[in-house]
Amino acid sequence: MFKHWLLATRPKTLVASILPVTAGFLLAYEKSKNVSIFMGFLCLIYCVFIQVGTNFANDYFDFIKGADDKRINAPKRMVSAGLVQPKVMLLATLLVFILGFVVGIVVMELVGGSRYLLVIGLLSLICGVGYTGGPYPLAYNGLGDIFVILFFGLVGVEATHYILILSAGELWQPNWILPLGVGFVINNLLVVNNYRDYEEDKKVQKKTLVVYFGKKFGLVLFLLGILVSTILIPFLIPSAWTTIFLAPLGFYVLFILRKAVTKTDYDKALSACAATVLLYTITLLLGYLEF
Repeated sequence: MFKHWLLATRPKTLVASILPVTAGFLLAYEKSKNVSIFMGFLCLIYCVFIQVGTNFANDYFDFIKGADDKRINAPKRMVSAGLVQPKVMLLATLLVFILGFVVGIVVMELVGGSRYLLVIGLLSLICGVGYTGGPYPLAYNGLGDIFVILFFGLVGVEATHYILILSAGELWQPNWILPLGVGFVINNLLVVNNYRDYEEDKKVQKKTLVVYFGKKFGLVLFLLGILVSTILIPFLIPSAWTTIFLAPLGFYVLFILRKAVTKTDYDKALSACAATVLLYTITLLLGYLEF
């Protein structure tokens, strides 16, 4: 049973919670060495809760919509495989989101943050459920990529940056460039999934951008993610110069994705993409701490 719940969290993708918090921490640390590591840890817990809740919600709502019924190359989903009951998954989704919201409130109160953080928290929950659920699911209407870039990039990085700057008693000055690179490199995880699931998504009317514009567009979108995160960002932000060394890895993943046919091929592409996100975290640390 524990194994089933662990798989339901989609562990390969959880690096997407580590990177935005790390980037926000580094932006704050660059301004002041007095940032609270404990507050950074709480931000990470919050992000993990929101991501896991979103993944649980995806498992449940994709089952309800029949989107997981005939997937050939995708990993096994717990509800559609009959390993977790739908009502139990829905309850777990609500529980995880509530825990995340509580952590967010604690963080807000500890640093004396703006009440606008409550709005961000509520929007995160609504969009987490609305990614595949609700009357206008984002993932089914070509808005999944925008959701990822916005919440894992701009919102995730800058909310962490804001909280940690307050923990150091400094004035928050937003940086919207680095979060863009973070959002794009994380979004490539979604592009791999959508490229892999193109045929099945098309049949169930899950209109991702890849379904709207075709598989070649998916490869172009992946390429854009590489160029923004590993070429443009190092050029615009000196402290992030080390991320340029990940460009060859990005192109290698693109090559794997383009040639992928079997489930093993797509698993390899997703694992390599997840490794890229993790290495992006590490290279940012090296660049900022050395700079």
